[in-house]
Amino acid sequence: MNRFFSALIFCFLIVNSFAQTKGAPITIGTNYTIKSAILNQDRTIQIYLPEDYHQSKEKCPVIYVFDSQKYFLNAISYQQNLRFNEESPGFIVVGIKTINNERAKLYNTESLNFSNYLENELIPFIDSNYRTLKSERVFFGWERAAAFGVEMFASKPNLFKAYFLASPTFLTAERISEVGKLLDKTASLNNYLYFTLGDVEVWSLESTNSLAELLNNKANGMLRWKYDLFKDENHYSTTIVTMNKGLKSFFRDYAPIRYYSLKEYRNAGGITALNELFKNRGERYQISKAVHSDTKRYLFLLAVRENDFLTFTELEKEFPSFLTSFSRDVMFERFGQFYVENKAYESAISYYKIGLQKFPNSARLYNRLGETYKLAGKIKESNDAFKKASKKIE
Repeated sequence: MNRFFSALIFCFLIVNSFAQTKGAPITIGTNYTIKSAILNQDRTIQIYLPEDYHQSKEKCPVIYVFDSQKYFLNAISYQQNLRFNEESPGFIVVGIKTINNERAKLYNTESLNFSNYLENELIPFIDSNYRTLKSERVFFGWERAAAFGVEMFASKPNLFKAYFLASPTFLTAERISEVGKLLDKTASLNNYLYFTLGDVEVWSLESTNSLAELLNNKANGMLRWKYDLFKDENHYSTTIVTMNKGLKSFFRDYAPIRYYSLKEYRNAGGITALNELFKNRGERYQISKAVHSDTKRYLFLLAVRENDFLTFTELEKEFPSFLTSFSRDVMFERFGQFYVENKAYESAISYYKIGLQKFPNSARLYNRLGETYKLAGKIKESNDAFKKASKKIE
């Protein structure tokens, strides 16, 4: 009985402690109300800034999300999942909120007026108040907004660089025809057009296929585009995959390049092509044009794994400071041993000495230095290094 009452009191204390714990709301982004002279109304927009925005000076791409009361978080979650590992740039998300009974007007009957609002009021407001990459704007829309995106692309192709369009409805023959007129009068377009549909969306299948057919006949070679007809998505779930796949493809050149074999690296053009890729990356995102440290590490590790000492030394000449930039002594040991395995004893000795300047208390590096001196026939130096290693262990 005493155990029962003790357990009862314990449970009461636990429940009471939870009852007294106060939660705090999680806020993502900020709401702004902006008066529009063009639309003659106040418009509510949402703005999300990358987590490191205020600690950085980098300019950011901007994703404009239509009907953001539903889809604002889609773009943010993608960024938060991948930004920490530099798989995605930090980008600003601008949410354009709507209410159901105005969508037909904004995206259809008064679409020209709404596009003027975007071009002459909203986008200038964002560009003047935030560090934006004006060349890297993205349009994301679903259903009516997706078809409106087709209209925007045809009439103002340079306003957005990429268009992600999920499950377009009211994609009229006139809108498709305007795309054809744009393609007929334009030599090339620096856009990416990505549109999707679930195969169960039979009401939109004919019009969306017509757009794809038009692009297939006229746009190949002058416009980057892709159409995905999903077998396992529906009218509502296409929004998730469209955002994720669209962003992944649009930012495909941002993540550090990783080759999985030296053959793949050479087939891609080797060091010349690699430097060109990072030069283009830097110019596009206005960041460093240097080859990313992760890419350098991948290449050096590949050379070790494939026992290609010639490529290793070529990489060393191309990136002379990289092998001495490590923050752990185990990396000096790993690459130092590769010199030893290839009988480059003097290079190994020099490399271990640099490592010991960074890690003067590293017994493992003194041991490796002693072993290398011995292989090089320098017995006195070898004994001295082993003695120092013993002292570090003690």
